[in-house]
Amino acid sequence: MQGHHSGEAPSGTAVPTGQPHVAPGWFADPWRVADFRWWDGNAWSQYVFPATSQLRERAPKGPGIRGGGIAGIGAAVGAVASLVVSIVIAVVVGVGTISPWWELVAELPLWAGFLGAAVFASKRNGTGRLAADFGVSLPTASDARLSVLGALAGRILPVVYLVLVLLAQHLSSDQSSVSQSVLGITPSGFAAWMVLIVLTVVGAPIVEEIFFRGLIQGAFSRRVGPVAALFITAVIFSLSHVPGEGPFAPFLLFPMALVLGYLRMKTGRLAAGMLAHAQFNAIGLAIVLIPALH
Repeated sequence: MQGHHSGEAPSGTAVPTGQPHVAPGWFADPWRVADFRWWDGNAWSQYVFPATSQLRERAPKGPGIRGGGIAGIGAAVGAVASLVVSIVIAVVVGVGTISPWWELVAELPLWAGFLGAAVFASKRNGTGRLAADFGVSLPTASDARLSVLGALAGRILPVVYLVLVLLAQHLSSDQSSVSQSVLGITPSGFAAWMVLIVLTVVGAPIVEEIFFRGLIQGAFSRRVGPVAALFITAVIFSLSHVPGEGPFAPFLLFPMALVLGYLRMKTGRLAAGMLAHAQFNAIGLAIVLIPALH
């Protein structure tokens, strides 16, 4: 199936933005498997030019760029750096002093590792443009509609869990804050709550969607196909939250991880997933925030 699509010589070298309004044609292959790849007006096709048996063997099974190893290195470097910062904070400020401000400081190295891996993989194995390689774009009205449905679907199980936590604390003699139980921190003051909101509702959805659904899901997609990549990425995403959110994280986050992966696969972009991720976190934060205000 690989090869010259129309019998005509490739006529263009520019890479489409990944938007449906770009007309069909031959463009520089974003995955660098061949010199040119056929853009059908909506997505990259399997047709490449020139076609050889070697190219056929290397042809990706789904959209995405190579970067699994780079993602692993970036995550490891970011996690180690974040751990070092957390230890320094604990030594300087005190082990029992945990606030959203320090949480943000400790989170930044991890995010730097995530984003650094995505940017490096894009420059080394892709086009060098996050829009073309990972589908980073501004959201559309369709993205907004899909995100609301996705966030509600993914939040059913976690909401049940949070409600049970609230009921258990209400019925028991445990007077600890639900925010301490669920988030691990108890913000003090309006500014601290704003930092926590920015951390969970703005920063995390953007960074994690680029890294997990953009880089990792794309890397697995080209190797095992889009559907298998969706499930593999969902498992990785869910397990990665165990250190920060506890052993129940995979069980609670896996449904939402599937939703986010599906939105990436359906739209070919990350905007809907970023919005759904933000709403997912906002709903959980609101449930925690309301009782904390009393």
